[in-house]
Amino acid sequence: MKLIVGMGQTGFSAGRFFARRGESFVAADTRGANAPRVAWLDAFGADTVFDGEIGAAMLDSVQLRALDGIVLSPGLDSAVEPLAGLLDEARHRGIPVESDIAVALRHAPVPYVLITGSNGKSTVTALTAELLTAAGYRVAIGGNYGTPALDLLAEPGDVLVLEVSSFQLEACDPEAIRARAATVLNISADHLDRHGSIDAYAALKQKILVHAETVVINADDARVAAMATDSGARVVTFSAGASDDSLGAEHRYYLDADGESLCRDDQVLFAGEDLSLPGAHNRMNALAALGLVEAVAGRAALDGAALRAALVAFTGLPHRMQVVCRWPVNGGEVRFINDSKATNVGAAVAAIDGLAAGGVAGQVVIVGGQAKGQSFEELAAALKTHALGVALIGVDADRIESVLASAAGGTLPIARCESLEAAVTWAAEKASARVSPGRQVVVLLSPACASFDQFRGYADRGEHFARAAESICDPRDVPAQVSVEVAS
Repeated sequence: MKLIVGMGQTGFSAGRFFARRGESFVAADTRGANAPRVAWLDAFGADTVFDGEIGAAMLDSVQLRALDGIVLSPGLDSAVEPLAGLLDEARHRGIPVESDIAVALRHAPVPYVLITGSNGKSTVTALTAELLTAAGYRVAIGGNYGTPALDLLAEPGDVLVLEVSSFQLEACDPEAIRARAATVLNISADHLDRHGSIDAYAALKQKILVHAETVVINADDARVAAMATDSGARVVTFSAGASDDSLGAEHRYYLDADGESLCRDDQVLFAGEDLSLPGAHNRMNALAALGLVEAVAGRAALDGAALRAALVAFTGLPHRMQVVCRWPVNGGEVRFINDSKATNVGAAVAAIDGLAAGGVAGQVVIVGGQAKGQSFEELAAALKTHALGVALIGVDADRIESVLASAAGGTLPIARCESLEAAVTWAAEKASARVSPGRQVVVLLSPACASFDQFRGYADRGEHFARAAESICDPRDVPAQVSVEVAS
């Protein structure tokens, strides 16, 4: 019998998986009366919900007397009581504790590709799946992105392409992870409120590389590059320039000297200007995806017309560097970009630097939300260098403002805004004042923070931004002026 802890999306997928296999299971949820007990019983029938409270004592209940494994939802912090007591007792009794990803990888009937990192992993996951599909593979895509991994096993196709998070990897044994290809795209401070340190966070990400056949390594990220030495895998690197071969790479993907063309070894594969993805950081994402695709489909696949067309046409994901609308002003334009999925500092910095490297004349940036224990010095440096102004939102706006004010020394216009709509209005006014004929200025939502203080999630935040931006771009629906507090 299996105990599924957490009746969310992951828990339901685990229930469906065990039901398909004819294995018995019960579920428990830390939310108590707020758990979707009725929906669970409707889906799986009587006696599939644990009747008591979560804790170490539940392992002595009659209902769990045949327990031989626990599947833990990645959204639950195993260090917090009463869950911590349950899991400690389970391990003491030799009962395995796993995430859904661990179970899925152990039972996967086809090869799988794993993608993780602090930033860009959803984009690379989606693009890798698109390119493999164009190359003729039946691809099942999911994990932390979209469909839960255990649901994919019902119809796995030819290959699984899975985004995996640090939360999912907490309850994974690296000995059981045997990817056809795997990449850690980058490491920056994220989820430190849960993992405690960036070293602990990086160690979780590294698990997917240990026994992979091919590892695709970001040669420009020192933490990631160091991971290559601990893997016996075939090494492929990607970088923003023609890096040295200190990692012993079999192949190197890189951007040419102008940062435009996508190259492999001594060959130019694609002209960067042909890609629909905006920003220099997305060219790096494309390089990583190409390295993963080659590991599955071989070098010849990269020359296929369908694959090349798929890469050129790929525009990215909703809420990730998504162009919402354009507002014509003074012979130029203000372009509104939704990067709400940038929920950590590294992602926001990549977006800001990427736009600047791509030739954007100026940008007004909206940041803020829940800080998750991050440091904002790196973000402040990027904003000081590239931003025309910064609008702050959310519960940790005070903390971000303090770091910004110290870094910029009063030279950077900063506004404290009570709502995202107010931030968009202020940012649009700042941006429009800097537009001139032929000049484009960007209003960028790249919050560097989680969204749950004000929104249901990053997608909800992005949709609010899009609606506010579209009301400005559409001259038939000009928004009323919203007052904001301008910081000194």
